[in-house]
Amino acid sequence: MFNLSFFLVLTVVGAVTAVGHGLIPIVGSVPGWVMNLVGGGAAGGTLAGMLLLGLGKLKSELEREGVETRLVNSLLLGFVVSGIGAIFYLAIGLIFAAGVGVRIAQGSVLAGSLLLGLCLGYGLERPILGVGKPRFVTHRSHKSGATASKVLDTSVIIDGRIGDLLRTGFLEGEIVVPEFVLAELQNIADSSNSLRRRKGRRGLEVLHELMEDDSVDLRVSSQDYLSIKEVDRKLIRLVKEKGGALITTDYNLNRVAQVEGVKILNINELANAVKPRFIPGEEITVEVIDRGEEIGQGVGYLDDGTMVVVENGRRHIGRKVKTTVKSTLQTEAGRMLFVEPVGEPPRWGR
Repeated sequence: MFNLSFFLVLTVVGAVTAVGHGLIPIVGSVPGWVMNLVGGGAAGGTLAGMLLLGLGKLKSELEREGVETRLVNSLLLGFVVSGIGAIFYLAIGLIFAAGVGVRIAQGSVLAGSLLLGLCLGYGLERPILGVGKPRFVTHRSHKSGATASKVLDTSVIIDGRIGDLLRTGFLEGEIVVPEFVLAELQNIADSSNSLRRRKGRRGLEVLHELMEDDSVDLRVSSQDYLSIKEVDRKLIRLVKEKGGALITTDYNLNRVAQVEGVKILNINELANAVKPRFIPGEEITVEVIDRGEEIGQGVGYLDDGTMVVVENGRRHIGRKVKTTVKSTLQTEAGRMLFVEPVGEPPRWGR
């Protein structure tokens, strides 16, 4: 809407200005005001299109990673190279006699040197003289190679298991934590809600431990997308640009990212995949801690979090009992085991 309004306003302004000042001469039998109206409107519309295109490119460029470093480099080299151009400017004035051609040459040298310095500086990704913000705020980089980077989202940091997983060495490549994820963690840690506050602080503690671990290649990315408000959308955009993978435990983000074609590494899916397999008839010991949904059922959990439904287990609540596996059920939330106490008749089939 803004683009259309801007285009129409400049078109009208161009037409009115041309008609008011008679900028375009009369051609043939066409009235002058018509020529000025059409020509001025066309010029205003063209100018609006060029400005909108330039603003769009500028906005896209400002969202690129390391833009602060590029801008600082551009200013520094622009100043240095324009200083060299000023020397040539003076030399031309001393060597050649004053005239229009000399003035044009001097102006071209001065403007060209400034433009050259700005372009050269903006093309440099590393900071000059240690000034500027590097492309990545790097904590540590021990490893190099073609392995794709892994981006962490807020949920997987708060979950905490990512620390243990990284220390095992199963995940290769650099681990990237965007600054906007850190900002979200900080906001959660400062929440007035005590539960959210504990989660945020646990996430910050997990990150601190990873930064102190020499075996983990961790980077904090300064890249941000100012036009995007939602953190999940920023994460998807970042992973798309890097061509890496997103590590998360967020079910909704998992689904959206898959639709967008982003590679997902879900810690919950991994945990379910590596849980031990149980076959019918195998005996396990489980502590019954609560009643189940059906009459007489009890519920317990294994050390890895697997839910166990114990038939005839309600009377065993608070005790550990030896049971026999009858069946398993795999759900999106995880795996469930259905067991019955050893030596007791089953309820199935009654």
